Amino acid sequence: MAKTFYSQNIQMIKSMIPHMELVKDEEGNDIQSVYIASFLTLDPCGRYHHAISPNGLTQRCINYWESLDKAAYKLGCWIESGEGDPTDIFLCAPLNLSVK
Repeated sequence: MAKTFYSQNIQMIKSMIPHMELVKDEEGNDIQSVYIASFLTLDPCGRYHHAISPNGLTQRCINYWESLDKAAYKLGCWIESGEGDPTDIFLCAPLNLSVK
């Protein structure tokens, strides 16, 4: 299942890279970034996983988020949550990103 998530995430990230915009990171550096979606939309279980929740994190959800991070890293990017709303998920990249 994680392999499927990885393949899907590679394709999603590649499709989003052309839509990145110039923004400042929290240290004031220029980076590229694009909004992907809400955590609740992306998460396979469709919910926010609180650390003390009795409905804790499932292995499927862990596999999804790990594959998203790996796919982003493979393409020279990284994933961040929103500053104002931590459920907003962004794809970020350095200014010199070139995707093949």
